[in-house]
Amino acid sequence: MTGHWRIPLLIEEQAGLERPAESIRIGVPLPAQSLRVAGQAVVMDAAGELLPSQARALALWPDGSIKWLSVDALAPIAAGSRTQLFVEPESTARASRSPGGARAGASPLSIAERGGEFLVTTGAAEFVVAGARPRGAARARNGLVIARASVGGANLLAEAGVRLRLLGCSGREYFSEIERAYIEGAGAVRGAVVTEGVLKAESHASPLRFKNRLTFTAGSATVRIEVELWNPQAARHPGGLWDLQDRGTVLFEDLTLSAAPRGLATRLSWYAERPESMRTEAPVGWCLYQDSSGGENWDSENHLDARGRLAVTFRGYRVTWGEGDRATLIAEGDRASPCLAVQTECGCIAATTLDFWQNFPKALRWRGGELSTALFPAESHGPHALQGGERKRHTVLLEFSLTDHPREIPALQAPVAVALDPEWVERSGAMGRFVAARRDPNRGYLRYVSAILEGPHSFASKREIIDEYGWRNFGDLYADHEAVRHRGPRALVSHFNNQYDFILGALTHYLRTGDARWRRLAEDAARHTLDIDLYHTDQDKAAFNHGLFWHTDHYKPAATCTHRTYSRRNGRSPHYGGGPSNEHNYTSGLLLYHYVSGDPEAARAVEELAQWVIAMDDGSRSPLGLLDSTPTGLASKTVDLSYHKPGRGAGNSINALIDGFELTGERRYLEKAEELIHRCIHPRDDIDALGLAEPEERWSYLVFLQVLGRYLELKVAWNETDRTFQYARASLRHYARWMLAHEVPYKDVLDKVQLPTETWPAHDVRKSHVLHLAAEFAPRPERAALHERAAFFFNRGLEDLLSFETAYLTRPLVILCVFGHIHAYYQTHPEEGFEGTETAVAFGSPETFVPQRRRWRTVWPKGVGVLAKLLLRAAAERLDLLGRYSTPLRL
Repeated sequence: MTGHWRIPLLIEEQAGLERPAESIRIGVPLPAQSLRVAGQAVVMDAAGELLPSQARALALWPDGSIKWLSVDALAPIAAGSRTQLFVEPESTARASRSPGGARAGASPLSIAERGGEFLVTTGAAEFVVAGARPRGAARARNGLVIARASVGGANLLAEAGVRLRLLGCSGREYFSEIERAYIEGAGAVRGAVVTEGVLKAESHASPLRFKNRLTFTAGSATVRIEVELWNPQAARHPGGLWDLQDRGTVLFEDLTLSAAPRGLATRLSWYAERPESMRTEAPVGWCLYQDSSGGENWDSENHLDARGRLAVTFRGYRVTWGEGDRATLIAEGDRASPCLAVQTECGCIAATTLDFWQNFPKALRWRGGELSTALFPAESHGPHALQGGERKRHTVLLEFSLTDHPREIPALQAPVAVALDPEWVERSGAMGRFVAARRDPNRGYLRYVSAILEGPHSFASKREIIDEYGWRNFGDLYADHEAVRHRGPRALVSHFNNQYDFILGALTHYLRTGDARWRRLAEDAARHTLDIDLYHTDQDKAAFNHGLFWHTDHYKPAATCTHRTYSRRNGRSPHYGGGPSNEHNYTSGLLLYHYVSGDPEAARAVEELAQWVIAMDDGSRSPLGLLDSTPTGLASKTVDLSYHKPGRGAGNSINALIDGFELTGERRYLEKAEELIHRCIHPRDDIDALGLAEPEERWSYLVFLQVLGRYLELKVAWNETDRTFQYARASLRHYARWMLAHEVPYKDVLDKVQLPTETWPAHDVRKSHVLHLAAEFAPRPERAALHERAAFFFNRGLEDLLSFETAYLTRPLVILCVFGHIHAYYQTHPEEGFEGTETAVAFGSPETFVPQRRRWRTVWPKGVGVLAKLLLRAAAERLDLLGRYSTPLRL
C-alpha cells in the first residue's frame, strides 16, 4: 500500500430522525497503487474516531491494486444533520487519530453454517436461518425462511417461523424448497445469507424459482429480506410479438412472506404514510392494501391486463379492520409507506415492504395469527402474471424487539443521502474522462441536464404522466418523445427500457455533483432493468437468451406487450416484430451501479450480457450449426444482417465485452471484442461507399467509434499497444479525418431524415466525443484542430437542440446526460493524449464478412434453402403449431 489519501463521504439526514447506528454502504474509487488489501481501509468520523466498518474490492487496476472498494460502516447521525465521514488507510488513520479517538471494538456480527442451518448473531438479536438440507436428507417443503428470532434470550417466533408461500389460482399452496444456500459478504458490519430453490406443492411442482437474500447488520434486530420470484421458462413470441400471458407465462394468486409470532397477540400498531401518525387496534383481522399508485393518473392505460382491461380498481390504498365479512374500512389514502407491528406477550414483530406504493399492488396483513407482507397480493383485481424470462425482487423488512413499537423501520424507509466528494472521484482516475461538475465551464449544459432532477420536465414528474408505477413498471422512464404526435384523450404509453444507458448517465452525474437524487433515479432504473428488461432464460434461442429488450415500439402504445418491444395489437405482418438485439445491449451503467451499490445481481447481469454477445454470434448454437458453425453475425450487424461495418449493434457488443473483461478479468471477452473490431472496421475502409453521410440509416457509426476509443483507452491502461491497438488507432484516425472533411451539424441536414426531431442535434454530442477521442490518439500537432472541431459540434449541438420546443423530452435529455459531460474533460485537459508513436504496420485491405445464413444460402440449392427458411422461422419464433396464442400456465 502506497501513498496517503483520505476520501470524504458526505452524509445528509433529511427525515428528521435520530440514527444512533446508521448502516451506510457506498462504493469508493481509488487511484492506482493506493490500496491492495481491502481490509486495510477504515472509516473515521469528523472527530477522528474509528467507526465499525468493512470493505471489499469490487474492481482492480491492471497492476492489481484496488480500483473500486465497497465500504460498509455504522455511524451515529443526528436528525437533520449534514456531516462527513472519511475513508482512509488504516496506517494513516492510526497516525492521525486524536488522543481521545478510540478504535472500533470487536464486531458482534457473526454468521456460521451448522447442520444445514445458519446461525446469525448481530449483538441485538440471534437468528436461525433455514438452509439446504444435507445431501440425501429429505427436503422440507414448508417454506421456512427463518426458524428462530431471539431478542434478549427470548424467541419471538412460533414454530411456523417466517415462511414464503405462493398460492395458486386453484387454491393450491406452494412452499419454497431450498436447493442451495450460502453466506455472502459477511464482515464486521454486514453479512447476508442467500437461499435459492423452487416453489412446490406436495403433489405438484411449479416452474417458478425463488432467491432470498437475508441481510443482517451488526447491532440491529431488523432483517432485510430480498425476495426474488423468477420464471425461467421462455416466452412464446410468435411473429416476434411479446404480449402478456403467452404460453410461457405463469399465473398465480398470491405470494406472501409471513411471520408467526410466539405468544398471544395483545395489540396492533400501524401507520400508513408517516411514523408520527401511528395508530393502535385490537389484534383482530387487519389489512392495508395498495391497489394503485394513488396518483392523478392512477387508472392510466399503463395498467392494462392481457385482455386490454384495467388491472387497477380504485385509487390508492384502503385499510380494513375486523374478521371476514365484518371487516370495516378504517382508513384510506393515496400513497402508503406503511408499517405494521404486532405486540405479543413475548415481544414485538414489525414488517413492511420498501417502495410499497411504487411497486403496487401490495398488502400488509394480520390474519390467522400471522403477520404477512403480500408481495403479489390476492386482494388484487385478478391473478398475477409472471412472463417467461421475467423476475421481480421485493425488499421486506422484519424488525424484532421487546418494545411495543418499531424503532428501526422508520429510518430504513427513509435512508440518509450518501455521496462522495466529486473532486476526489476526479482525482482517483477511476471514472476515466471525468470532471467534477463544479469545474465544468459549460454552465448551459449543466442547466439543461439538471432538468432531469427538477422542474416540469423532471423524470419524477414524467412518471406521473402515464403513472409509471406498479411492480413491472417502476424504475422505467416515460418515453414521451414517442408521444409528440399523439392526439388521443389519454397520454400514449411508451417505455424507454434504459435506451442509451440512462443508468450510466445518472450515476455519472451523481458522482459529478454529489446529489443523491441522481443515485435514486439510477437505482430505480437499474433494479427495473435487472428484473424486467433482461430476458432471464436459457430456453429460447441463443440470439435471445439473457438479452435486453428494446424500448417499446416507436409512436405506438405499449398496449399489452408491457416492456417486451412489440404487441400483436399494433401489427402482425411478416415485417413487424422482433426481440432482444445487439443494438440494445447496455452494460456500462449496470457495471457502474455494481461499483457504487455493491449489488451482486448487477455484476451477474453484466457478465450475462457479455456472454450473450458471444452466444448470439456462435454459429454452432443456431439451427444451422450442424451444417455450418461460422459466426452468425448477430453480434455485429446494425439495422440488418447485411451490414457489418461501424454501427451501434457492433459498438454495443464490443462495449459489453469490454465491461465483461473489466468485471471478470477474463481475456476471452477482450479477444471477442478484438475479433469484432477486425470484422467491422479497417484503416483503409472506403468510407464514402458506406453511406455515412446519410444519417437515417448510418448515424450510429458514431456509437462504434465512441466504443473504439474506449477500447484504445483500455489497451493503454493495460500497456498493450500491440498490433490490434495500432489497427484500432489507425481506424479511428481514418474515420476522424473523414469526419473533419464531411460531417456537419445534424440540423443542417434534417432534410435527409424521415422525422426531423430534436434527437438529431442531441446526437451531435457523439461527434464531439469521437473527435476528442481521435485527438487523444493523434500526433500532438493534429490535436488542436480535432479538439476545436469537437468543441464546435458540442456547442452547435446544444444550441440546435434548445431551438426545439421539444428539447426536454426524455430521449435528448438522456443522450446529453450520458455523453455531454465528457467535453468538459477535454476542455480542462487540452494537451493530454497518448504519446506513443504510430507504428508503420501494413494492415492489408478490408475483407467482407459473410454471416452464417448468407454463407449457407450460397452453398445449398434454392429449394432446400426455402425449406430451411421455413424451419428457421418456426424455430426462431417458437410457434405453437396448435394455436398461435395459447393460454398461460395457471398454477
